Amino acid sequence: MNFLEITIYRIIFKTYMFLEETGRQNSFERFPYLCVLTKRLTKECMEIWQCDTEVEASRYYELLHRICGTEKNLENSILYNALDLCLAAAYVPEFAVYLNYYTGNIVTIQLASELEGVTHSSYNDIVRRLQKLQKICSVDWNKNPLPYAPIEIDNVLLSYLTGGDALFPKLFSDRAECFEHGSALHSMFIRQDFVVEGAKWLQNASGHLSGTFKFQPDIFQANILQIKGTGGRRFLAKHIASQMEKDLLLVDAQKCKNIFGSGTEEEYFWNNLVHAAFLKNAIICLYDITTSLLSLAQIDLSAFVSAAVLPFVKSDIPVILCTDTNVRFSSDRRIHPQLHQLTLSEITRKERETVLCGFSELYQFPIDCAHYSVQYPLSPSEIADAMMRCTSQTKPEDFADICNDILYKKQEDDLGQILYPSVGFESLILPIHTKKILEQICCSVTEGYRIFEEWNLKHQYPYGRAVTVLLYGPPGTGKTMTAHAIAKELGTALYQVDLSHVLDKYIGETEKHLEQIFAFAQKTKPVLFFDEADSLFGRRGEVTDGKDRYANMEVSYILQRIEQFDGIVVLATNLYSGIDKAFLRRMKYVLKYQSPDAVMRRRIWENCLPPELPREELDLDFLSKQFDFTGGIIKNVIYTACVMAVHDRKKLCMEHVLNAVRAEYEKLERPVTKDIWGEYWEMMRY
Repeated sequence: MNFLEITIYRIIFKTYMFLEETGRQNSFERFPYLCVLTKRLTKECMEIWQCDTEVEASRYYELLHRICGTEKNLENSILYNALDLCLAAAYVPEFAVYLNYYTGNIVTIQLASELEGVTHSSYNDIVRRLQKLQKICSVDWNKNPLPYAPIEIDNVLLSYLTGGDALFPKLFSDRAECFEHGSALHSMFIRQDFVVEGAKWLQNASGHLSGTFKFQPDIFQANILQIKGTGGRRFLAKHIASQMEKDLLLVDAQKCKNIFGSGTEEEYFWNNLVHAAFLKNAIICLYDITTSLLSLAQIDLSAFVSAAVLPFVKSDIPVILCTDTNVRFSSDRRIHPQLHQLTLSEITRKERETVLCGFSELYQFPIDCAHYSVQYPLSPSEIADAMMRCTSQTKPEDFADICNDILYKKQEDDLGQILYPSVGFESLILPIHTKKILEQICCSVTEGYRIFEEWNLKHQYPYGRAVTVLLYGPPGTGKTMTAHAIAKELGTALYQVDLSHVLDKYIGETEKHLEQIFAFAQKTKPVLFFDEADSLFGRRGEVTDGKDRYANMEVSYILQRIEQFDGIVVLATNLYSGIDKAFLRRMKYVLKYQSPDAVMRRRIWENCLPPELPREELDLDFLSKQFDFTGGIIKNVIYTACVMAVHDRKKLCMEHVLNAVRAEYEKLERPVTKDIWGEYWEMMRY
């Protein structure tokens, strides 16, 4: 026989003797199998049992010492009895029937006490014993009177005592995972002090008032740590657990939406989790706790604490709660002292560079960490994700695509469109001084941290650090193309705002839409592009009615939001005079776009005719001098001419181009006279 079998047979025999002494004679007569079991208890096997040091005995005594302590006294003997009774009822179903037949219950703290000759205990004594037992047993606290509350053990404890942990992975597979403190874990590149602070709190919280804390049945000393904010919360929790040399059970709160209620399944899950955490001497980490989760579960924070936190607190299991910033736990009189908070604020650019450098060295993937820290405002966990997706074949430009994918993959917004432009500065046909200013704009974005951080101008510019650009001029002069080229040169996305969805006739809705746009841009740092900006950034007028007042408030709100923004905003408009002067003052760069001269027009014509285009010789000198088109119109003309050429099944020729010019003149309601065709009049007369 092994250790647990002897332990079970002992408690069965002890119960039999108790019933004999209390007048219930020959109780085994109806249960002969129990009689057979107890007859196996020989003097020899009892001697072996007392000296047993195998895994079952080791875990059994270690478990009881953690619950009761090592002192031998009446209190601990009662707890030993309770555990042994639970083991016997679980292993030998006939014993459970036996108890129910003679006592009217199965296992209770009252029976465990009576086996030691204690027939009456105070309420506080009963509660204290049950609180100790519930760390490994299920206790029905709703039973009245409490001394007769049923106590039972589950398969997790049975598996543990027999030397196995097979049930742990099965228990955690769908909702949780186990991080063992000896597992590989890369270093904390920033905020190492949070690890020390968190570990110190969890180690000291439950015992630092032990000398003065008076036992009360419904109040528990808490060792709870809340990690709130964004990015790296679970990673920090793992480091804290490693620092304490404890395993960490991570539970996804989002997968437990139906667990916070009542019912057999819910109670089973949490009871098993509490017992597993206690048996493994682990820390529990509930993560992804959000206000939206609580709203969907239709519970408040107090109910959440009761359902998901108190069970662990009652079992002296350290708890880490990973929450959003806006989740605030109010004071709970049942928990003493209050929880401790660590707030992970948004990392600075310098911290992001440190994290990038750390992962770059860890994965042996050399990148320009300063550049990526400016261009891609990723959290530490997002940086880790990006680096893990790299392979030996990944190039730096591919890493940029990975970063963009992480930043924008969850963005589904009808207020704008995420674009990844393919056109760069080399495609822009602009005056040299304009291109130089565009290069300076890009430099102010990529190298701005040097000005504010290394050159220490940040104190002079506590706000208004946005790189704001206004492009104005006639239609078709390249304003939209310039915005795309800026994004391409910066290696980031372009967020083109759809003003038709932003502007709303209902009061306050426009501001709400703008707040969504700027909040998204603040996190992801795309090039924020407002086309036809005069409709949104127009002049404030004289207030003659309520609508004027609210319209002016919208403009004032936008001014304030741009002041707070820390990114790049590009505005494009055809009506410079319609822009409010207050906006102009906040524009760091204002570029005027004019219709191109003949030299620039020729370059545009050449640029719009790719080598693959089958064509005859075109008189580009004539076209560029004769027709004062903007770049946008020239692109339209070439497209229309190509359609004509395809239709005629011929190469593109001068006749196709001139007919496309005629169509453009008619669209613009410009007169078509003999003079405009010059030497090609004969070709165009019919």
